[in-house]
Amino acid sequence: MPVVAPLLVTGVAVAFQWVLPALPSQLGFELSDVLIAGASGYGCAGYLRQARSHRGRARAGFIAGCAAAGMWSLANLLFLLTAYGLPHRSGRLVGDILSLAAAVAVPVGLLLLAPPLHGMARFRRLIDVAAVSGATFALTWQFVLLPSLHRMGSGPTALAAAQTLPEVIACAIALVTMAATAGGNSNHALRLLALATVVLAVTALLSLRNGMEGSPWYATGVGGGYVFAAGLMAMASREDMPGGSTASVRRLVASAWVLLAYAPIVGAVAATAVLQLRTGTIGPVVVWVLLGTFSLVLLRQFLTLATVSALAVRLAAQTEELAHQAHHDALTGLPNRAAFYAAGATALTGGERPIMIMLIDLDGFKAVNDTLGHAAGDEVLVAVSARLLAALRPDDVVARLGGDEFAVLLTDVPVQTGIGTAKRVVHSLSEPMRIHSTDVAVGCSIGVTTAAGGADDISALIREADLAMYAAKSHGKGVIRVYEPPRRVVPPPVAVAGTSVAGGSIS
Repeated sequence: MPVVAPLLVTGVAVAFQWVLPALPSQLGFELSDVLIAGASGYGCAGYLRQARSHRGRARAGFIAGCAAAGMWSLANLLFLLTAYGLPHRSGRLVGDILSLAAAVAVPVGLLLLAPPLHGMARFRRLIDVAAVSGATFALTWQFVLLPSLHRMGSGPTALAAAQTLPEVIACAIALVTMAATAGGNSNHALRLLALATVVLAVTALLSLRNGMEGSPWYATGVGGGYVFAAGLMAMASREDMPGGSTASVRRLVASAWVLLAYAPIVGAVAATAVLQLRTGTIGPVVVWVLLGTFSLVLLRQFLTLATVSALAVRLAAQTEELAHQAHHDALTGLPNRAAFYAAGATALTGGERPIMIMLIDLDGFKAVNDTLGHAAGDEVLVAVSARLLAALRPDDVVARLGGDEFAVLLTDVPVQTGIGTAKRVVHSLSEPMRIHSTDVAVGCSIGVTTAAGGADDISALIREADLAMYAAKSHGKGVIRVYEPPRRVVPPPVAVAGTSVAGGSIS
């Protein structure tokens, strides 16, 4: 939004408030009615245009805004016409009813246009509104109602207190909405409408105070306040409303808007402290309202703590699940290549314990995929994984490296015992398995290598086992081969011209 619009609205409101004391009272009323009717009528047209271009919840919000602005414009036109022949009593009565209906419709539109909440978030928002309403009423009681209590009596004061409730609740809804939509240019329109709601509510409360104290109707900024609220509502009607979600945590922490919801609570506490210091007493109304407010604040904190705790548990579970997924095969649930390398490296650094690595490659697996399909192949891999786990000790590590290739890590086993384990694996995998109502037979070829702890690199050992495995496959199916390092060939001595070889030495 161009900066000229807010400056113009603010300037007109301030200038109008400044010239009002110099004008005849009736002329001031009429000018106020003209300005408010014009600005709110302009806002009504803007909300109607936006309602036509939106659907669902947003459309309902714009319709509520259109109704509020339209009723406020019509109310001020009726107030104006009472000076030009319209019966004063009926005109004022209908205008007051329309103004009250507009004051109710504005926060309704604000709630509909704000990002929707669900579940516990909606309950927390309700508690926030109730707590801010209590603090706002405490301020209203001390600065608007209490000064007139002794002069008017308890009956009229109670009636006036009831009249303030819609304004108090509207102000609380607006403040909580502004705090929840902190940060980001996309929320500018929503904040403008919320600010208009706050200004309108505060101005209405101050107007009530002026009437109870017998002050001029425009005193305490009321004249300019109504004009300013109408101007803000008109500006908000020309802005695109946000369609996204509430503010992110980062923006909430970094924005001062989030503090707005606490402003009435802090203000109520400060005002009560000043009142107690000045008079030495605190009225029962303020005491009970503040007690209720702080009870709601505590409840809100308990809910926040419960929410944060639940999020922490969920985050820990997600972190654990991600860690599991990063180190396990999604199909079989076995450790993956990265986990196997880590387990092997740990075993090598665990002392002088001997370890054995077996690399297992399935025989005939491609035929299963080609004849029965990849889904059947996946079932074979799952069945092979189960048989491998059954054939090994609980402490042994079995992993799927990829495709139809598996690896086994044995620790603290003699070579012959490890070879016996490999034979048991070959026998187990050679047994037919029932896949898709078909007996499927796959076997395996195994390459084996051994090392002492701290003696070799895990990558080198796996390469050795891989070489042994390919040697096994070259000799047929169901074969086990142990890696043998290549023998070093010592070349025979070669005679060089001018020398002779004798007795194994060169001379």
